[in-house]
Amino acid sequence: MSGEAGDSDSDGGGDDGGDGGGGFLAAVVFDAEGLVPVIAQDRQTGVVRMFAFANAAALRATFESGRATFWSRSRGRLWCKGEESGNVLGVREIRLDCDGDAVLYLCDAVGPSCHTGQTSCFYRVGSPPVEDGGPGEAPAAILSRLAEVIAERRQQNADKSYVASLLSKGLPKINDKITEEAREVTEALLEGDAGHIAHEAADVLFHLMVGLEAANVPIDDVLAELRRRFGVSGHLEKQSRAAPAKPSD
Repeated sequence: MSGEAGDSDSDGGGDDGGDGGGGFLAAVVFDAEGLVPVIAQDRQTGVVRMFAFANAAALRATFESGRATFWSRSRGRLWCKGEESGNVLGVREIRLDCDGDAVLYLCDAVGPSCHTGQTSCFYRVGSPPVEDGGPGEAPAAILSRLAEVIAERRQQNADKSYVASLLSKGLPKINDKITEEAREVTEALLEGDAGHIAHEAADVLFHLMVGLEAANVPIDDVLAELRRRFGVSGHLEKQSRAAPAKPSD
């Protein structure tokens, strides 16, 4: 698909439509120096990681390698982010703005992206600017981060990790916990205590996420399904579902 970087075996994933990104580059409006500004954004958290410039060769290299590549004005050459530090930006998608004069790299980031060691280069705010560690992630991104943590816990000792112990006991035990936590959140809803409701709702989401990990269902699949339902009547969506097959005699 045009606009997606790399090939199926690269860090970037996807493909470029078979033209090396040529169709994309033809739509880019470069400045008098042959450059276009590029924003690198973490596709999982939504955090803007960095800003730099690219020329046609840098964009082409990004399409081909799946790694964020820029034109370094100070070095006077192409620069692949992380070539020295190892803090690479694997580009999953390349987007062009409405006027064609700005590019967006949607990335999977390895390590911090700022040369100072900060996660984002945009770690100063206020007047005068003070350091605060960078912009926060999009609220919904916590689900993707939680999924990663749960997947990591699978490899840990069940005696030391609650998640590992649940996963080791299998879906029957996990289902029991989901049912228990769901009952508790319904009770909290009737009580009307907002803080208690939030606490119990978090417990439900957490245990549901453990269940998804046990069933090998990525949270991205769940989010994609929710995204699909936007703009669709709930009644129509239910009616469109295939009726479950009846058990044979």
